[in-house]
Amino acid sequence: MQTLAEKVVPTHTALLVVDLQNDYCDPDGAMARNGTDVSSTPPMLPVLAGLLDAARQAGVRVIFIRTTHDDWTDSAARKRLPRLQHMPIVRTGAWGAEYHGLAPQAGDYEITKHRYSGFLGTPLDLVLRAQGVRTLIVTGVSTHTCVDCTVRDGFQHDYFVVVPGDCTATYSPAVQAATLANIRRHYGEVTPAAALEQIWAAGGYLAQGGAGN
Repeated sequence: MQTLAEKVVPTHTALLVVDLQNDYCDPDGAMARNGTDVSSTPPMLPVLAGLLDAARQAGVRVIFIRTTHDDWTDSAARKRLPRLQHMPIVRTGAWGAEYHGLAPQAGDYEITKHRYSGFLGTPLDLVLRAQGVRTLIVTGVSTHTCVDCTVRDGFQHDYFVVVPGDCTATYSPAVQAATLANIRRHYGEVTPAAALEQIWAAGGYLAQGGAGN
């Protein structure tokens, strides 16, 4: 597979939504209360919503990946991170760990992780291989941490990786640009969401509700 269109054929593609949760995205969430700028998330949400609609219609598998933390999974090393010592975040069962803006629908799959990467300590690779997935479209927050770690691990597990940059968000425009540039150079393709939707439309997948895959 050489072209983007070949990579994102729905039969072998999954769309991952990483950490779209209140504590990371909501102005009342833990990150915002700690002084982090979360203003890049609202403009991203409608673009991601459109891409999700197109993906589901085309027959692309959609997987929501969320983080939770509690006493069972908090290691001593993690607890020593200065920014986390006084900031409980995405605690299991709390409002902050709930989905923000968009949530899984019937037919989507959910995975819970406890570290940055969607692969570490989760069944993600098993699920993808069981479904015959070869290409990952990775979206969500934060671009420079959990999205980036999932992209890197996806590439190192030998998946083709595509990142629709306008379906990711982080807390600094400079960090966003640098992370996407690094992904483009080392790990996968970076493209607008519209390019993926156009590919699926041109292939007849959207008009046929996925029957063309």
